Amino acid sequence: MEFRQIRYFLEIRDAGTFQKAAARLGLTQPALSKQIFLLEKELGVTVFERGSRQVRLTYEGEVLSQYAVRLRELWEELKTGLKDSGRELSGEFSISAGGTVSAWILPEILKKIKKEHPDLILSVREGDSLETKESILLSEVDLGILTGPANESGLVSREFLSDKIVPVAPQNHPILRKKKVSIRDLKDESFVFFHPASAIRKAVEKRIRFYGKEFRPKIGMELRSVESVIKSIEAGLGIGFLSEYSLTSKLRTIPVPELFVERKFYLCHKRTIRPGLSKLTDELIRYTKGSYSRTG
Repeated sequence: MEFRQIRYFLEIRDAGTFQKAAARLGLTQPALSKQIFLLEKELGVTVFERGSRQVRLTYEGEVLSQYAVRLRELWEELKTGLKDSGRELSGEFSISAGGTVSAWILPEILKKIKKEHPDLILSVREGDSLETKESILLSEVDLGILTGPANESGLVSREFLSDKIVPVAPQNHPILRKKKVSIRDLKDESFVFFHPASAIRKAVEKRIRFYGKEFRPKIGMELRSVESVIKSIEAGLGIGFLSEYSLTSKLRTIPVPELFVERKFYLCHKRTIRPGLSKLTDELIRYTKGSYSRTG
């Protein structure tokens, strides 16, 4: 099968007759008929019902029509991508990421990228790891930022940013006045945790399980947003776990290295991507490396 045969097929479908289609394509009618004959022979089906005045699609022709339109769109997308491969990064792209990245990482990076590429339009959707992955798979967003490489065969991952989750408390908390803090000192403290689907919550619980019965935190609050967790800890409603990137001047890290959690963020997208998305991921990684020293 040749792509020109798909183009000829669609032209005949739209024109209604071989004669009109041939005139539009600049072909003779016998030459056009031969190409459709070869297409039908290869597919093993008849795609047109030939009438005296007009042709109509057969059932098989209707099926082919749906795929042919998609092939034509993909072909046009390919040509656009090759044509624009050396041009300025532009277009409209959507990104999904968790609360920490959406609030504390992306704003400054996207501001710099958009300043350098004024024709670029970017939107950000906040969602937990499950919501982000689903948005990518359903093509609701172009790019997702996950706390681990995607295992699905249809997705591609690139390492983006390194992070550290640490236990934190308000600056005036009594536990910070101790010369040395151990896990045992945290047993009686009330904790402000993220909701169970949160990536931070999952990472922290995985580390806590390592200590078994030795450390079981008392959870006083379970909250969804990074801001609500920060405000609650600042208000003295409990201690908690946060990304180092989201620490404020009112909070300090509790020096218990056993509870520190290293993690990495990954840029994830579908294996088949829109033109320009690879350039966007390159720019995100470039600006992140320039702004955050822990990026690998």
